[in-house]
Amino acid sequence: MTFITGGSGGLGKSSTARALAHALGQAGYRTVLVDGNPGQQSQRVFLRLDDAHGLEYATLADLKRTLVMPDRTHAAFAFLPGPGPAAGPDITGLYGNALIALRSAADMIVVDADRVDPTLWDDRTVFAGGVMRPFVEHGNARIIFRIGQSGSQLDDGLAALDAIRRPGQVLAVGVAGPTVRARSPREWSRMVEGLAMFAGVDHWDRDSAALVEAGRPGWARGREPEWLRSCMLFAGAGRDRLVSGRRIWPWTR
Repeated sequence: MTFITGGSGGLGKSSTARALAHALGQAGYRTVLVDGNPGQQSQRVFLRLDDAHGLEYATLADLKRTLVMPDRTHAAFAFLPGPGPAAGPDITGLYGNALIALRSAADMIVVDADRVDPTLWDDRTVFAGGVMRPFVEHGNARIIFRIGQSGSQLDDGLAALDAIRRPGQVLAVGVAGPTVRARSPREWSRMVEGLAMFAGVDHWDRDSAALVEAGRPGWARGREPEWLRSCMLFAGAGRDRLVSGRRIWPWTR
């Protein structure tokens, strides 16, 4: 189980969750993408599934009826929509029970989570503190953390990583815009040292934007960027499932 999150908005968390789920599915794993941001429901919108039943209709004994299968997502993953009501008295329980049930039905679970900060990480009534934190602290999940390289996107990200403080279970992905000179991998690694491992930089360019604009969930198999291949391995993919011939970051060796 892998949660995709970050300390700020606008860092490409949802597109990363889709791309990772799609890449894992193409590698042969039974993969489920979970919309863990019920207030936004961006995955449901992107996949054009407004008529899909939400998480509130799921039961442990019949979870598969709520899953939207790959023939409808037009991707290499099944999809579990978030609940229709964005908030409720037991929203953390809904997610917790569904994620537990999915572990027996899927090889890989990728959760598109909302942002996290120190306050949210300590709040057991919200998704970050009530769902993500228990799974991570019990060793049942990992976090892929998107972080910007300057301003509040960097500062808020480092503050959130400091609150989480589980460097062995967190992989940081640096994010740089199309007109921005990306920091060097050595500089990134130094900034997140003691807080997370480092996967590389997602340098958002025209190809990245075109992928989303065309409505494609991810890259073709073997064409994944280096940072995403590192994320695949971090999520639990075997090296034998990855198309060879592309470099990956040192921590995965």
